Amino acid sequence: MTWEAFYQEHYRVVYGYLLALCGDSDTAEELTAETFLRAVERYRDYDGRGGPAAWLCRVAKNLFVDERRRQRRQTRLEDAPEGRTPPLEETVSRRETAASVRRAAEALPPERRQVFWMRLEGLSFREIGAALGRSENWARVTYFRAKNKVLERVEEEDGS
Repeated sequence: MTWEAFYQEHYRVVYGYLLALCGDSDTAEELTAETFLRAVERYRDYDGRGGPAAWLCRVAKNLFVDERRRQRRQTRLEDAPEGRTPPLEETVSRRETAASVRRAAEALPPERRQVFWMRLEGLSFREIGAALGRSENWARVTYFRAKNKVLERVEEEDGS
């Protein structure tokens, strides 16, 4: 398989996973590109555990963590911007179901949130477990609990 075919086959999963982690399409796009560059550089490190999508998600997660650290250091050096009230249109759009799900998912503990988004991006429980260094059964149970918590929070929000 060529690198181009490999990229085409796995791009959507990696991009979707990073978008779920960072919530910003530009950052997700940059980190996705960096993930595939890192994969080309370090393909010899690939151990076959969990399949290529799981390996790419591990690489992507590490890049995301590095990016967050870099951003925190940079923010500490700069003055924090004054808080602002979002415009009414933005507030209304947050009430849509997709936004409710995103908020509910972001309130999950980090590991459950990752499992939730990875599953929605189409990764199998086996791939998710391998990407996070856990078992397939652990991924299945964690996803079930995360999904139930998201549904519960969305229903609470809709009821209020």
